[in-house]
Formats: sequence, C-alpha cells, structure tokens
Amino acid sequence: MNTSSTRVELTWNALASPALTEVERSRVLARLGHRLDSRGNLRLVSGATRSQLQNREEVVERLHRLLREAVKPVKPRKKTRPTRAAREERLAEKKRHSARKAERRRPPRED
Repeated sequence: MNTSSTRVELTWNALASPALTEVERSRVLARLGHRLDSRGNLRLVSGATRSQLQNREEVVERLHRLLREAVKPVKPRKKTRPTRAAREERLAEKKRHSARKAERRRPPRED
C-alpha cells in the first residue's frame, strides 16, 4: 500500500508563533525542547490512514494535545513525611531482611 501520497507533515515554529505568550513559550521550549530543531520548529508526521484529510486532522490534534500539556503550569510538589506506621513497617522489614541474611552466615567458631 502506498501511503506516501496521503502522508501529512506539519511544521510549527515555537519561537515565532504569535499564539503563545512569553511564559507559555518558555514552558513549551523547556518541555518540548528535545523535539525542536535548531530553528525552533516542531515537526509532526502522520501517514496512518489512507485518507489525507484524516491524517491532517490527526496531526493537528496531536499538535493541540502536545501544546496543551506543554503550557500547563507545573503543580508544585507538597513535602510529605512518612507516617508512623510506614516508618515502623520499614524498620520491621529491615530487621526481617537482616535476620534472613544472618541465618546464611556460618556460626562463630568455638575454640
């Protein structure tokens, strides 16, 4: 099956796009920087279906999805502490592990 005639390639320049604010542009560059070329172009390709229209819709939807995720602000992490039960369980597991290892050792020599 020859899909080269229905293949769609979308190129979008993140550096020159007027659709982004400076804050959004910096987020896009930080999160999608590994997908951009040296000029700031993002290239998406689709040739999944025989229909060029469907491929075009699919590649535009992928661009929208990528940009939606990229411009979303990062939720700050809340510092949490382990619960008392979790700490006690961790220590109990360490003791079980230590006992298991100790059983494998040779008994001390008696002179």
